[in-house]
Amino acid sequence: MSYESKSIKEIVEMIGRNEMYLPAIQRKFVWTPAQIENLFDSIMRGYPIGTFLFWFITGERKNDYTFYKFIQDYHERDKCLNDIAPKPELKDKIIGILDGQQRLSSMYLALQGTYAYKKPYARWNNDNAFPKRKFYLNLLKNPIEEETDGYIYEFSFLTDDEAKFVDKKHLWFLIREVLTWGTDKRKAIVKIDEYKNNLLNNNELPENVKSIVKEEWDRIKIDLETVYERLVKEPLISYYKIEEQELDNILDIFVRVNSGGTILSKSDLLFSTIVANWEEGRQEIEAFLQSINKKGDGFWFDNDFIMRCCLVLTDCPVLFKVKSFKKENIMKINENWEKIKSSISKAVDLLVEFGFNGENLTSQNAVIPVAYHFIKGGDGSEESKRNIRKYIIYTLLKQVFGGQGDSVLSSIREALRNKSEEKQDNYKLKSKTFSFDLLLKDTKLPGTKSLKVTDDDIEEILEYKKGPYTFMVLSLLYPNLRFGQVKFHQDHIHPASLFTDSKLKKFGIPEEKWKRWQELKDRLPNIQLMEGTENESKNKTPFHEWLNNTYPDKDQRDKFIKDNYIPENVSFDFKDFEVFFEKRKEILRKEIRKALK
Repeated sequence: MSYESKSIKEIVEMIGRNEMYLPAIQRKFVWTPAQIENLFDSIMRGYPIGTFLFWFITGERKNDYTFYKFIQDYHERDKCLNDIAPKPELKDKIIGILDGQQRLSSMYLALQGTYAYKKPYARWNNDNAFPKRKFYLNLLKNPIEEETDGYIYEFSFLTDDEAKFVDKKHLWFLIREVLTWGTDKRKAIVKIDEYKNNLLNNNELPENVKSIVKEEWDRIKIDLETVYERLVKEPLISYYKIEEQELDNILDIFVRVNSGGTILSKSDLLFSTIVANWEEGRQEIEAFLQSINKKGDGFWFDNDFIMRCCLVLTDCPVLFKVKSFKKENIMKINENWEKIKSSISKAVDLLVEFGFNGENLTSQNAVIPVAYHFIKGGDGSEESKRNIRKYIIYTLLKQVFGGQGDSVLSSIREALRNKSEEKQDNYKLKSKTFSFDLLLKDTKLPGTKSLKVTDDDIEEILEYKKGPYTFMVLSLLYPNLRFGQVKFHQDHIHPASLFTDSKLKKFGIPEEKWKRWQELKDRLPNIQLMEGTENESKNKTPFHEWLNNTYPDKDQRDKFIKDNYIPENVSFDFKDFEVFFEKRKEILRKEIRKALK
């Protein structure tokens, strides 16, 4: 079938008449103002803006699917999601956008709506930080003489006050006005002349600007005529018409069209298959993500994480492909959604209790088996918590989820559940209490991956520099700290500020040692966990000085030394740092071996 074409004006009007919608398989609107400005610059310059894929749905079949309206007034904080189209208002024949959603949404928003994004440096909770902006063209930027950042024409989203500002280089024209000029070119020319007269008769317009308008009018008129031609007259929207009515076939077309480029990620495509068969899926998942990402110091869970959870927790095949999200599996996810949310929330609450957040949780996949434990009725006893903590730290330190993540999740799930059950829906746990020893014994990971920690692993751990992995190791060595209640920092025992060239020279450290000491300062043997307020007070103070001032009582000082694995009978003076480092490394080697083996 050949392509058909319509003008941008026709498409905008069809959207306004509720004849065009976005199928649920489409992701949310994500284009920035800069991307929209770039699109209109391309339109003005006559560049190709790509083809579109339109899905024509007729009769009662349209009520089998979920559609969303185009956003007219976008608000970065309060209105960034599309509204669901109520079924009764759908016309007998509608068009769903399979390819070109971001471009069409941008055109509709620019030509019919507003874009409210946050002002730089303003606070998100400030309602005044998101002024409404409309789309304008600067008529005094000469496209022949100037090219700025790759643009020839200067488009911009502006507030009403910003659009009123004029000088010899700025005169803003509200682009949507051309849509009111009709389709008769002669009448449009009359409108352009009227616009000129209105400008020159405007008492508020500075005289020097009026002079520029008169001088530049021939060029300005050409620009206005070009805007009119591009948006109203020329059939720039070239689309391929799909009349297939079965959703499974439409999904196949959608995946084939989008998987070849970078329009959607694989995660977006898989997410699309869920929301296509689950009307409230998008809102439910996005609302839940917001809730768990706010826990503790904040996390960065995403659609990928939720979709993998859904597959693992409902005992579906874990393979992260479109075929895993077939209709019956999505129905199972829908039916168990409340249980899925509850189990994930419990798992994330434990992460907070263990001191994890978005910065130090190096693999979100590690959380999924914990949620599986809870959805299958596993308990949250203190013994389970200890074992869950050990499991999370082991898997993160061993980085078992890097590559072959689906296979690793399948293997761990298999180790957790009772194989004697015949029906998938009836899988039960081997143990109500989370047992890491059982997991260690029964998990058969793909390839050379292993949960077991070797002596070579421990030597590698001792070389870790301050970061997520040193936090994990130290959290095992400080099991009684209340991570969920108190903010703990990773503190340099000998302050990092002492390792500059000038300070090392001042302390009389031989220059040939500077580079090595600067390497060692961030490694695990020079790192301890400390309450945030205490760490801030310690700051740049030399260790021996801080220790004696903070703990003048010998018993308290000895307790601090023991609790923090500080070597005894060793000088704490900075000049003896290297000896201190090696002695503490010996202590940590023994303690890590006990904790991890």
